[in-house]
Amino acid sequence: MKLTNLSAEPTGKLHSWLPTDLEAEEVVFLPDACPGKSPLPTGTAVLTHQPDWRRFAVSDCGCGMRLLRSGLAPGELDQRRWDAVADRLRRNRGRLGDLGGGNHFLDALEPYDDGPLSFLVHTGSRNESGHVDDLVGSPDRFDAEFDRNVDWACDNRAAVHDALEAEFGPLELVLDLPHNTYERLADGGAVIRKGSVRVEPGDLTVLPSHMAGDVALVRATAAVAGTLDSMSHGTGRSMSRADCKPLAEQYDFAALRARGLLPTGLADASLRTDGPFAYRDLDDCLRLIDGYVETVARYAVVGYMGHL
Repeated sequence: MKLTNLSAEPTGKLHSWLPTDLEAEEVVFLPDACPGKSPLPTGTAVLTHQPDWRRFAVSDCGCGMRLLRSGLAPGELDQRRWDAVADRLRRNRGRLGDLGGGNHFLDALEPYDDGPLSFLVHTGSRNESGHVDDLVGSPDRFDAEFDRNVDWACDNRAAVHDALEAEFGPLELVLDLPHNTYERLADGGAVIRKGSVRVEPGDLTVLPSHMAGDVALVRATAAVAGTLDSMSHGTGRSMSRADCKPLAEQYDFAALRARGLLPTGLADASLRTDGPFAYRDLDDCLRLIDGYVETVARYAVVGYMGHL
């Protein structure tokens, strides 16, 4: 098996995260590589011809990110507008336009180049994704249901987009990319991407870090041919949710609120497993993929909402 390691983790540790029954010709570990509850670790791309490869492709199908650019100056973001968006998303709970839980979020972004206010939407397919789990043995039904989930998740991000436009006016779609997908190959194999984005040379993708960190818009170079045309979907977690809880007790959430907008009523306790302490630094991530991407723009997070 060919293994490409663009993470900061030792190769032996990465091997231990892979399913023991995975038969793969090639595995790529990206900077956001970390183990999780799904069959494959987050931050991986896998080339396999294993006949039952679909059982490794389940989990949060279609989860992805949508980057939007406004025509407003960053100073036009205020608490009233941010709360109004949060209220709209709360009313969508259980329907399209629900931000969801876990590490899903909506960021308001201020570019360092004095450009306009932008927004980054990260949502999954919520309970919809579980519908594929029992279809692994029925490839045609699996593929159809998987595609439906990817489309549903995209529609969900579009509904969050609509909620933003209701408060901030027309927004330009910069990109919308899922990062839990598979790609069937003509020879019967597949490339499975878990927490990684499919990109070709010249394509744009976005790399967030955490609610107090920066976000980078990057363009893939020709070198991504060596990563199964795959790229990191962020900097990734540096620790498990369980390990985060003790750190959250000592974290200065007041300082976090002073540097950016959080929706009124969002409790500190709701952020204890997804606070800034849980994620890797953006610059560390960019160093690991130097040569594979070029930075196009960089943003500071000036508004965050999640766990609504």
